[in-house]
Amino acid sequence: MKINSFDWGETPQLSFIQVLIAFIIPSTVGFLGFRVILPTLASKGVPALLAYLWVGISGLFIFVLGAIFLLQGEAKMLNISLWTRMCMKNISLKKWIFFIFFGIASLVLVIASQKVTLAFINGLNLQIPDYLPFFLNPQINPEITDPAILSPGLQIQGSYFIIPLMAIFLLLNILTEELYFRAWMQPKLTRYGNLGWIMNGLFFALYHSFQLWLFPTLLVGGLAFAFIFYRSRSVWTVFVLHLIGNFLLSILGVVIMVIG
Repeated sequence: MKINSFDWGETPQLSFIQVLIAFIIPSTVGFLGFRVILPTLASKGVPALLAYLWVGISGLFIFVLGAIFLLQGEAKMLNISLWTRMCMKNISLKKWIFFIFFGIASLVLVIASQKVTLAFINGLNLQIPDYLPFFLNPQINPEITDPAILSPGLQIQGSYFIIPLMAIFLLLNILTEELYFRAWMQPKLTRYGNLGWIMNGLFFALYHSFQLWLFPTLLVGGLAFAFIFYRSRSVWTVFVLHLIGNFLLSILGVVIMVIG
């Protein structure tokens, strides 16, 4: 009979070297996808937005399957259900209210950190590749930029097929990050106590080495999500907040441009 509870301390803990490896592997794959394959597609005339979505969806789908495979393996070892090992724990309404308010405050900090991100980019003289979509470049203001410059080779307005592609990308991105970095990895940092969630948030930001210029913003978001998951012990909290944050900061603007 399977146990319906999950004690984080019972799962095999990671050494510091194993933690580094666990972050380096997906970071390397992401770097190859977005800094090698993506520019190759761009050189062949594929519009930046479409190339980014195709590469992202393909890679993230594989990562989601990999995360589920890892979680399933540990679930069998611990004699618990996959659902339980995925940290799909229900929480009370009172806790939901607390985490929603904390998430909103974190979102405000993420938005505010964009000014720090601009200073970070200028201070280190970081170059943002032009084969990446415009919403990954905080130096671009889409409200005052010519649409032809925002998305060369693809007219965004009226291209309704972009919306479901963005939705699929968004969902896979959240599933990957919350199932792998939070549900699978963070319980394996229990041995480090409170330092565990800080490590998770820091390395989560560093995982995005292929988007180094966004480090300040990613660090704020990564630490916020790691803390919320650490306190709630439920992946539902970070999944919902991640969905809201990504929708407001990424997909909403594109949807508005598509609808015109």
